[in-house]
Amino acid sequence: MDNLRYAAKRLEPEGVVVLIEAISSHAKPNYFLPDPAKAERIVHRVAHPNVRLMFDIYHAQFAGGNLTQRIRDWAPIISHVQIAQVCTM
Repeated sequence: MDNLRYAAKRLEPEGVVVLIEAISSHAKPNYFLPDPAKAERIVHRVAHPNVRLMFDIYHAQFAGGNLTQRIRDWAPIISHVQIAQVCTM
């Protein structure tokens, strides 16, 4: 949290937004942040307007789905949406 706050404060004058992204354990086992709900909580705990969420639809679907509701709920903190097809074959 402290590192995110530090980075946000240092980068804000340059117009750079700090994004965090959850990557599902389906795609990358052992990634330290596999849950988009945890990423959302981190953004709120850091509480700096320059720290935002990168919402990756592919990873969010594997990490619990409910994409429409999550996008609605998290829209105020989402700065980037990445879209990729989720195949379940």
